[in-house]
Amino acid sequence: MRPYLLHIHERPLTLVKFNYDGDFFITCAKDGDVCLMRTETCERIGTYTPLGDKAGAVFAVDVTHDSSFVVTANADGKLIFYRFEGEQYSAINHGGILKFVEFNQKPGAQNMVVTCNDKFKSQAEGLVPNRIMVWQYDPPKRLLSIDDALPMKATKVKWGPFDETLVSIFEEGTIIIWDAQKGTNIKLIQAHKGPVTGLNFTEDRMLMITSSKDQCAKLWAMDE
Repeated sequence: MRPYLLHIHERPLTLVKFNYDGDFFITCAKDGDVCLMRTETCERIGTYTPLGDKAGAVFAVDVTHDSSFVVTANADGKLIFYRFEGEQYSAINHGGILKFVEFNQKPGAQNMVVTCNDKFKSQAEGLVPNRIMVWQYDPPKRLLSIDDALPMKATKVKWGPFDETLVSIFEEGTIIIWDAQKGTNIKLIQAHKGPVTGLNFTEDRMLMITSSKDQCAKLWAMDE
């Protein structure tokens, strides 16, 4: 295996995401650029650029299973949807500092995204609290907002098995599982002794792995 050294951003990368087939990957960074790369050659195919002003930073990106749509979570509080080929499809003025976004997992019906944002106060919108939200993007519609029930800011949130739950991680070492339709707190887990830095799932979302600054990674069965 020959490693490729890629220098495609001017500021730190925030996320690298492969598409479902693995033949492309997308990078985003604090310079506001979102780049589409070919896996085999590591050549840059193009960039996803929003209409109007470029975002100051992009913290997360995701792509549908069929590689039809791409979504970005921007620091300026906007969710931007693109066709995979690069054309901007729609935009949602979400509010707050967007930290993560993910499409729902149902094959052939990926018409929702889950997001989390940090609180932010602006003259135009006032105080936007820490939130976890679910949005339909075609047509744009807010389906769920979890704010008052959120004990602290979430650093990442993903869909659980069968899109029935949302799984969020926190700097306090906790994991909270939410009902994806009602927004109720189903389970709070004191998972780690330090901040939870990441979570990922197997393809069927029945196994989850978390990492933490406590120097541990833990594997969780989602059906228990």
